[in-house]
Amino acid sequence: MNEDIKLKRDACQHAESLLKTDDNYLDKVIELMKIGNKLHGQCWDTEFHVFGVIESDTDHLPTKKNREYRSKTMLENTDKEIKEVIAFYKQDVSQACNDIRSKYKNV
Repeated sequence: MNEDIKLKRDACQHAESLLKTDDNYLDKVIELMKIGNKLHGQCWDTEFHVFGVIESDTDHLPTKKNREYRSKTMLENTDKEIKEVIAFYKQDVSQACNDIRSKYKNV
């Protein structure tokens, strides 16, 4: 399978997942940013732009695989901050996910 086709299908899967649930939010955001970088050379000024913004704003927070190394207090603070990020970017993320699905769903 062509690498671009795989990336576009993966983007649709992550976008659909983000529209359904906030579980593993940071991991999905980071993955969508990476896909945008691979597809477009960089995610900026594309349908993946907001994921680059969120990744930049949250790069100090642990992803799913790093959470086990954090204290309970730190994780409570992290989860609170992630909830704030989700609320703040909710509309932009929903729009970007819908744009990705619309653009790549027939790939």
